[in-house]
Amino acid sequence: MGIEATITKVVDACNKLTDTVTNQIGKIDARMDAAQEQFSAWRGRVQAKDLNGRASYSQMIDLTGLSTDIFYPVWWRMPGNEQGISEIIISRNHAQNHELNPFNNNFEPHVAGLNLQMEGCGIPWNGDANFLTVKRISQTYRETVRCAQFGMLSYVRPVTGLKPIWLNQPVGTLVSSPQESGCYLRGGLSYIVTKSFEEPVRFSRSDAEVELSQAVTADYEISWKVKPFVMTAPEMGVTYPESRMAYTLDNDQRYAVKGV
Repeated sequence: MGIEATITKVVDACNKLTDTVTNQIGKIDARMDAAQEQFSAWRGRVQAKDLNGRASYSQMIDLTGLSTDIFYPVWWRMPGNEQGISEIIISRNHAQNHELNPFNNNFEPHVAGLNLQMEGCGIPWNGDANFLTVKRISQTYRETVRCAQFGMLSYVRPVTGLKPIWLNQPVGTLVSSPQESGCYLRGGLSYIVTKSFEEPVRFSRSDAEVELSQAVTADYEISWKVKPFVMTAPEMGVTYPESRMAYTLDNDQRYAVKGV
């Protein structure tokens, strides 16, 4: 075989090898693209709980456009002992909603800041640990929350009116709901909820009463309803003191000096 024929064969072999490598690179690129898409999709849905961490769920409470002189009801049900202690944080940056000028103060950026951090377990009708405590609360520039409590402040109402009310409670009595905990947030603003449990936090923008829950048996019935309150309503209690150190509110009550 002449040198020219040998060179031709070598060149042909090199070309074939180049084609093979090029095809493999294309397959590798396609696999990398598919893997990247799978990873991006996984990253978009993965949560801490999927990595043996603690779950975290977020949602928005939108009370914008409503009166800033009114507190509106917000309520939830925390899991029981099966999730240990659950956490819920209701917060807002101090400048949030400033573009809406909710207080008619010339779009001043210092609107109202809130950081309400709570821990709890279960509901009053649960058989587990059952509690809710305000771990920390900070409100800046303007007040935004009242009446955060285990057992949401609510009214006794009939369901059908055909059966006795549970425990013979008078209709219209203000009680603590046995199935929901909650608080009241100031209208005109929006709030961010960050929590460790999946069930959503519910709220009402209505001026009328709305139902939290109801119970109907062969012997009795009852509906628990909530409504908004004006800031000065005695049902709303007093303004929370600033409490950025953990559990200060509970500890201050527990260890308060007794009168003589």
